[in-house]
Amino acid sequence: MTFRLPLRPMLRVAASLAVVLALGMGLWTCARAGEKPRQKVLLIGVDAADWAVIGPLLDQRKVPAFASLRDQGASGKLRSLEPLTKSPIIWASIATGKVPEKHGISDFFVKQNEKDRAAAREAAKAAGKDVGGESPTTSNLWRARPMWEILGSLGKKVGVVGWWTTWPAQPVNGFMISDYVQYDNGSWPAKNAKRTYPEGLDSLVAAVRRTPQSVSWAELFQFVAPFDTTKVTPRQEALVHDLRWIYAADMTFYRVAMHLYKTQRPEFMTVYFRGVDAASHRYWDIDIPGEFSPPLTDAEYEGMKRLIPNYYIFTDRLIGSFMKEADPQTNVVVCSDHGFMGGGKGVMAHKLDGIVFLKGPNVKKGVSITGATVLDITPTVLTLFGLPPAQDMDGRPIEEALTSATMKKIARDTRLKSYETAVRKPGGEQPIASPVDEELRERLRSLGYIQ
Repeated sequence: MTFRLPLRPMLRVAASLAVVLALGMGLWTCARAGEKPRQKVLLIGVDAADWAVIGPLLDQRKVPAFASLRDQGASGKLRSLEPLTKSPIIWASIATGKVPEKHGISDFFVKQNEKDRAAAREAAKAAGKDVGGESPTTSNLWRARPMWEILGSLGKKVGVVGWWTTWPAQPVNGFMISDYVQYDNGSWPAKNAKRTYPEGLDSLVAAVRRTPQSVSWAELFQFVAPFDTTKVTPRQEALVHDLRWIYAADMTFYRVAMHLYKTQRPEFMTVYFRGVDAASHRYWDIDIPGEFSPPLTDAEYEGMKRLIPNYYIFTDRLIGSFMKEADPQTNVVVCSDHGFMGGGKGVMAHKLDGIVFLKGPNVKKGVSITGATVLDITPTVLTLFGLPPAQDMDGRPIEEALTSATMKKIARDTRLKSYETAVRKPGGEQPIASPVDEELRERLRSLGYIQ
């Protein structure tokens, strides 16, 4: 029986000098004496979140944050890139409003040049491993500006935590915590690890980071049925091995992000949670032969069958904590890159339709969103700040979810050709090796993305 969950080369502008000045000085949203407080945006990414799981949990009143977003804002399906593709590619499209051919992120890994391949082969040979001449995609390969860079260049203080393909952490007008903070702390050099920007935030990460080894049984019992922990067997440890690092990664992103959200108060904040995707890949089809060896017993299945919905409930609590911390001027956006249906390895387990929720002072209440795509998130975020999408973006603002006053602010700003300030040639740079490349590779292998 298959486990199935119920019904997841400068800034180009038009000829008008006024538009150029407005961009250069950030006047669209410049707060002056007597004006309303500046708008803010909180964007939370939940990889692989799917309506087929959230819907029943809403009916059961087990996900209050999602319920608040739905009831007091706008919600609906969010179409992913077609054909089905991998998460780093989609999240780069979400962050730029552009298709992969424009933003430059094309896979988990990229081919190395001959010099780097030779060095990698020697290192792998010494370690008894085979890396196949490929290296994880790194942040220097982006060819389009993500929304946080656009907003930062216009004077907005920004915060970015955990987003795919953000190592090495790039300078921003605020702070950036790269996705690599979840990996082995002991492998990094004492200085210049580039896991964070500013570099000094690395000490914060070291202080609050969760490791898989630090996760207690009490924490795991949020997801699986409890048992006598005085007699833990190797089998029981094996069944939750991946759950430990999945949970630890999300808690690391959460703890760092919440501390910085409270203390730094950025106008734009985004935090990404990978756990729903990772837990779904590992535990959705738990009773299919080959998922665990030996196969689950009836008792083991009973103890683990609620793991996926329970992980959504946990993620809802994380989202709710950020929503409580947000001030009344904050527009909240929650989205996924795709949905999930199981029954296959890697992207074959994904669904094209994910989720999108919006709530806040610039969002209509009780609206059902239709026809939105992952390319629409950046144009929508820019619109929430009163900034027009650029002509070279492939998405559009999710107009049906936004108030007429919000859309009116950008209605006449249609001449902006691009927010790009430079043109990068494809293939001009190589990925940067990190001390945790092999750990990243092993995690992707455990989730079925690579062999």
